[in-house]
Amino acid sequence: TTNRYFVEFGVEDGKVCNSRRLRALGWNGLQMDPKEDNGPLIKKEFITAENVNGLFKKYGVPPAFDLLSIDIDGNDYWVWKKIEGYAPRVLVIEYNAAIPPTESRTVAYDPALRWEGTDYFGASLLALRKLSASKGYTLVCCDSRGVNAFFVQDELVPGKFLPPSVEAAYRPFGPPHVAPPHAPGKPWVSV
Repeated sequence: TTNRYFVEFGVEDGKVCNSRRLRALGWNGLQMDPKEDNGPLIKKEFITAENVNGLFKKYGVPPAFDLLSIDIDGNDYWVWKKIEGYAPRVLVIEYNAAIPPTESRTVAYDPALRWEGTDYFGASLLALRKLSASKGYTLVCCDSRGVNAFFVQDELVPGKFLPPSVEAAYRPFGPPHVAPPHAPGKPWVSV
């Protein structure tokens, strides 16, 4: 770690999120969610590709920090793609395990997109791995439930570490994270 600073958006009430334990261990950071407003802990913000950099500036996020966690159930790929001037050492991002690891696609960008409780959300692990490579990050693993993918800045990856292939890192959805199929006609974008 360096400054023990985190940013996480999509924390809901903050009880089940990736930065909860870090806060308990004395880390500082920023948690945001469009539904919650918990004073100093959770800022009520709806994150889009257009406003993410402005929100980081508004809340004084340092240019380099230890952890960024993105879980907004929709435009995760597009928001990460637009983040500029900020370099988290580790990135945790939700991927859509309903999409096979051989496909590179994401939801079509819609700044007003909200999750409807179906499998129409986010991006495939392959799409995120491609984006990570363009931003200087290496896929190191996924959690066992098929929810989060973990990326580390390339320069922090030891030379002897052999990154897993997307197929090896991929994990299918595990209970309780099985979403029903979406309605026909929802647009996907190949990336």
